[in-house]
Amino acid sequence: MSRIFILIVVLVLSIGVSDTIFAQDAEQKTQNLIAALSKTKYKKKEKKNISFELYIDIKNEAVVKNNVRDYAGVYESTQADYRIELRVSADGKIEGSGYDSDFDSSKKQNFTLKDARIEGALLTATKVFTNGETEKLEAVFNNRTVTEGKNPNEINSRETKYGLGFIDSWGTITNRVFLEFKS
Repeated sequence: MSRIFILIVVLVLSIGVSDTIFAQDAEQKTQNLIAALSKTKYKKKEKKNISFELYIDIKNEAVVKNNVRDYAGVYESTQADYRIELRVSADGKIEGSGYDSDFDSSKKQNFTLKDARIEGALLTATKVFTNGETEKLEAVFNNRTVTEGKNPNEINSRETKYGLGFIDSWGTITNRVFLEFKS
């Protein structure tokens, strides 16, 4: 009887430790992704009597919601052909679909999400495209603030939007993608 009790205790503790490890892993992945999505660019060019300055600062902050159902909705890119629609059932099951840009053919590639999971602000899933190909998705729910101006001391605009950000890669090309929450 004592062996069964010890086995049960060990099993319960190992489940608790694995959940803690996944939570730490999700938190680290979230922070890494937030850092990768952020960017600061400053350019200054001078030729003869003409001077040109450009400053862009993009900062991201992870958004953790209390209820996983609050993440449901449509997320779309205003700059490229990307869209994800997330649905969350009453029991917390996450489903989704959307499309990505295909840079080889300039066509949209439709997909559904498989094994979708939200841990903190991190969304993980597998995109299953209509042609059967699969691709891992790691995205972060975040507030994205874009600051633009001549330089850090002369700011023309600052705008913050809520959405979903991820890194999209095709071989040697890497793209920071932000999908703004639409509804």
